[in-house]
Amino acid sequence: MGFVTNNFMYRPDDLVVVVWPRQSQSRVLAREITWQEAASAEWARWAIEAEKADRATVLIAVHDDVVEGAWRVTGATHHPEVPLGKTRMINRSHFQTVEDPRLAYLVKTPAPLPRRRNPQTTMELRDLPGADALIAAAEPPAHGLVQLGQYTLVVSEDGTAELRIPPGAMFTVRAAGSVPATHEPTDQ
Repeated sequence: MGFVTNNFMYRPDDLVVVVWPRQSQSRVLAREITWQEAASAEWARWAIEAEKADRATVLIAVHDDVVEGAWRVTGATHHPEVPLGKTRMINRSHFQTVEDPRLAYLVKTPAPLPRRRNPQTTMELRDLPGADALIAAAEPPAHGLVQLGQYTLVVSEDGTAELRIPPGAMFTVRAAGSVPATHEPTDQ
């Protein structure tokens, strides 16, 4: 766990691991540990194929359908084992993570995937909302993400836009080229 500069280059086919740390969420809510520790402490091991864990570059922790944290994965340690009462080998991976300020836009947004029975799943980075801004490109993208403070604007490839604002925040929408009216309407 730690902090690094944002010179890491993400790729569209990198994997994002989304976890629901249900077994340790009570410790986070009691402020005994952080969401990052709940998701990536040495004892936090997730049932995932070693090959997938090795492709992971982002780890996201979700609680109550809200992203609580997102970190860059710097490595994975694999622990194959046959769980008690089972007959087949299961791999559990522990992810080493660091802060990446470029992932901050995800915190307090809706979970990128619906909750699953299993407390972990994966998705390709290209499918993560707003990931275009993370993926290295030769030209500036025609779609992507802009973040100002806690406000996030995501523009998709088809041109639709989504504005994510913090709870209780105010905003004004004006069409391009419009001028606010400065006079009272008259009857004609």
